[in-house]
Amino acid sequence: MISRASKSQKGLSLIELMIAIALGIFIAAAMISLFVNSKQSFRMNENMSRMQENARFAVSFISRDMRMADYHTCVTAPGLDDAVSAVNNSGLNASDTFTILWQSNACDAAVVNVTTIYSIQTGSTGSPALFRSVDGVSQELVEGIENLQVLFGEDTDDDNVPNYYVDAASITDMAQAISIRFTLVARTLETNLTAGGGRITRSFTSTITLRNRLP
Repeated sequence: MISRASKSQKGLSLIELMIAIALGIFIAAAMISLFVNSKQSFRMNENMSRMQENARFAVSFISRDMRMADYHTCVTAPGLDDAVSAVNNSGLNASDTFTILWQSNACDAAVVNVTTIYSIQTGSTGSPALFRSVDGVSQELVEGIENLQVLFGEDTDDDNVPNYYVDAASITDMAQAISIRFTLVARTLETNLTAGGGRITRSFTSTITLRNRLP
């Protein structure tokens, strides 16, 4: 037996159809917005993680080489007054170029100075990168490092404690530098991560004691 209500149901009215379409569009827009936001969050987290990883890698390399400054295989060899030096604003983006010297020769061998230079240059991808040169052989170490600034801790009263930190142009005697404070500026590799469509940058600072100059 077919009810009268079933006989009178002929389909959807125009108003019902418009409401259904509107609800469908609203749900589809919400899903698209959720997908876009999730993708942007993923890109943000991935780029931040990679930037921090690059910065840690760069800090680790520089710190290790800085600790080698004024090292001598022969312990009786005289110290190197120019074991550390820098040239202000000589690299890409007005970054400093930093030089480290240490000796690898034995006491009965000819003096061999190992020269390591850190600088910011344009990398293979066209973006700023940290470069390291060892005895004239240059190598791109880390991409996404856009600036390097170096300060020297000068000990003027021989108490093995820096009296102040100054840049290379302001230090009185580089032989009295017993520590180094450097700051790296790292940036994300991708753009469109900020409200203005740019990159995110972070500064990383580390202070290294020149242990070969301390008792």
